[in-house]
Amino acid sequence: MTTRILIVDDEILVRVALKTLIPWEEHGFEIIGEAANGVEALELLEREACHIILSDIRMPEMNGLDLMNHVRVKWPDIKFIILSNHNDFEYVQKALRLGAADYTLKLAYTPEELLDKCKRLQQSFHSEQQERSEKHKLDYRIKVLESKSAELTLLDLLVKQRSRLEVDHLQRDGNLPAFVLEGCRVIVAGVDHYRQVLEENRFQSEQLLIYTVSNIFAEILKKYEKCQLVDMHNRKLVILAGSYAEGMLDELKAAGSTFAKVNVSFGVSGDSCSPYQLNEGFRQAELALGRRFFHEDRHILYPLAEAGEVQPKVSILRSGHWDTLLETAEEAVILEELRHWTAWLQAEEAMGAAWVREQWLQWLHLVFRHMGQSGDILYVMPEHQGRYPFDVIRNAETLGEIGSWFLGWLPEALTLTGQNSQPVYRDEVKQMIAIMEEEYASSLKVADLARRTGFAENYLSVMFKKETGVKIVDYLTQIRMQKARELLRNPTYKIYEISEMVGYADSNHFSKYFKKIEGLFPLEYRKTVIGRKPGSLENPSKTKE
Repeated sequence: MTTRILIVDDEILVRVALKTLIPWEEHGFEIIGEAANGVEALELLEREACHIILSDIRMPEMNGLDLMNHVRVKWPDIKFIILSNHNDFEYVQKALRLGAADYTLKLAYTPEELLDKCKRLQQSFHSEQQERSEKHKLDYRIKVLESKSAELTLLDLLVKQRSRLEVDHLQRDGNLPAFVLEGCRVIVAGVDHYRQVLEENRFQSEQLLIYTVSNIFAEILKKYEKCQLVDMHNRKLVILAGSYAEGMLDELKAAGSTFAKVNVSFGVSGDSCSPYQLNEGFRQAELALGRRFFHEDRHILYPLAEAGEVQPKVSILRSGHWDTLLETAEEAVILEELRHWTAWLQAEEAMGAAWVREQWLQWLHLVFRHMGQSGDILYVMPEHQGRYPFDVIRNAETLGEIGSWFLGWLPEALTLTGQNSQPVYRDEVKQMIAIMEEEYASSLKVADLARRTGFAENYLSVMFKKETGVKIVDYLTQIRMQKARELLRNPTYKIYEISEMVGYADSNHFSKYFKKIEGLFPLEYRKTVIGRKPGSLENPSKTKE
């Protein structure tokens, strides 16, 4: 880095000598200008950065001592070397008391002597700059560590119920922000359509998505007092707000939409929480955010008002009514009833999203039962909009999303029902189905089936799709998934063993396909179905009215 020097002297010959007798540039210096007095020097300093001033003491308009006083206030890092005459010793002493780094006699100095003094200041300046830089880095690290420590402490209080004594210790040690001690609202923020955003791959990773939203929120929250952002490391961010207003959340949502192209919703705790109540406040805020399942048009949600104890319900599905509709009604009537069914479920918000999803599973079983072919029909179904029924029911973010998807899927399912109610396939198709059902655990390919049935591969694929409604590969995949469902009920089998038993050498590949159809990974599915009560879709023979 170049060290910048300003020359201040009322004698032009002195200024010329200082500029020309010393090879400044060779030693890392730059003369930024010259001034005849302190007034001119100050004007120049307003325009140019400077490190060292070579200044005379006796000058008209503003002398060197007054110049030092002004510079010391506005540019305290600038160093002075005083240029004096033999009879200026008293002034030199004053200059040194004011902070001048050194002095030299105008008529006695040598260029080498003055250069050495400037080089010592140059080294001193660089050392100070490095020290400041190291101190700045250290201060920043300490600030980050303190912030992380406070965030981890708050994270711990949010996810775990702590004793009053534990919280008292945190308060005593100063580990909690002052506004938290006074009480704050707990706000949980979640990215809407999370799965879709990840699949678009604009952020390359889940971690980068949350990091991006977190940084945007952190910048916005700087303008709000008494706020703390906490990354929950589970797709959600928490805001602790000592001073809460919906306008702040509106601004955060707008910023997320503008800068990250994502929509964000917020669940807010019902009341201000003390440090002892942060875990309860977090629970309230999560439940509030969960209400978005029923209210996809809102982005700020509060806990459901207490309405007394909710009586458990088994089902509101009128099986007989739906059986009659599916047997006799026209498609338009069935779809209208599906809209009513979605509206009925919307009115059952107090029962919770999990209960509503179970109602949809029971309804789906009833539709499958109407299609016939026992449980096999569960997997001989075309996908709709790239998704399968179980996946939609289990993973859709809102009730409206489930209802809309099934309004599009059901006509396709009803068409397939008409085709498969009395399926009479050509012998070649029956032969292929028999081979797939018998050899699903092997590495079957369409080319193998074509060779064994004596048809061209393209012709065989078109014929099979026309008669069954699905592609050969999809039919085989669905047979394998149906078998996997059965095997997953047996806890003695490992996931990789089941993967091999249904024809997948790569267990990750198997898990990917299973998740696409079921909406759950194999291990999640196993935990779900083992020990389920009669009446569920996984135990359909005893479905209750």
